[in-house]
Amino acid sequence: MDLENHRHYVGFENHEILMGYTKRTGGRSNYPADSFNMALYIGDDDSNVHAHQDTLGREIGFLPENWVLPIQKHGRNIREVEKRCAGMNVRRLTGDLHDVDGIYTYDSGLLLTMNYADCIPVYMWSRKNSFTALAHAGWRGTSHNITGRMAESYDGDPADLEVVIGVGINGHCYTVGGAVINALEAAGLPKEAVESHQDGFDLDLKAVNRHQAIMAGVGADSVHVTEIGTEDTERFFSYRLESGVTGRALAFIGRK
Repeated sequence: MDLENHRHYVGFENHEILMGYTKRTGGRSNYPADSFNMALYIGDDDSNVHAHQDTLGREIGFLPENWVLPIQKHGRNIREVEKRCAGMNVRRLTGDLHDVDGIYTYDSGLLLTMNYADCIPVYMWSRKNSFTALAHAGWRGTSHNITGRMAESYDGDPADLEVVIGVGINGHCYTVGGAVINALEAAGLPKEAVESHQDGFDLDLKAVNRHQAIMAGVGADSVHVTEIGTEDTERFFSYRLESGVTGRALAFIGRK
């Protein structure tokens, strides 16, 4: 599945599903200058984030009052959200949906969103009903099998699902230590996802999450992996490569 380039995001849209991942350029934040930061929690002026939300909303035809945004903590928690959650944590952060790294819904007209800057966005939807989902899969969430568990949250046959492993840091730019590898092994770590060398292990989180989806029953031909990576710092934010001094992207998926 090819992702198309738009002004402020890369994404895919058909007659029903809209999904994407925002780029760093063309904004008004100082993370660095003129960046399109989408996170309220990193010290940016809220008005900058709100302006970017409005710009993106107009561009995708899905206004911010119809978005829902959990506060992810690199954990294992998955929650169902409904139309009544629309607007949650979008204009201001609240006490709702804290420590949640996966959300799903059966309601159309609701845009599922989360912030990213290297971790892997996993998009999921059913071909048979209105199930739509989004996961935030860093190595910790991946160690909790968040993609597999999200597929298992579906009320039908996982073979009905389509999964996209989205824009995130690619393995050749993601070197980790043995403790991370050990944590992932319990969740299923395919050999092709790890390359060892004298400095540690290059970890392909995209391959691990693809493996988790397939192990949960999603057809291999229905799991699509983008080669686009956040190591392309001309287009995307990378927490790792920019030593934490950077903005955050927004991944999103919804049914119009």
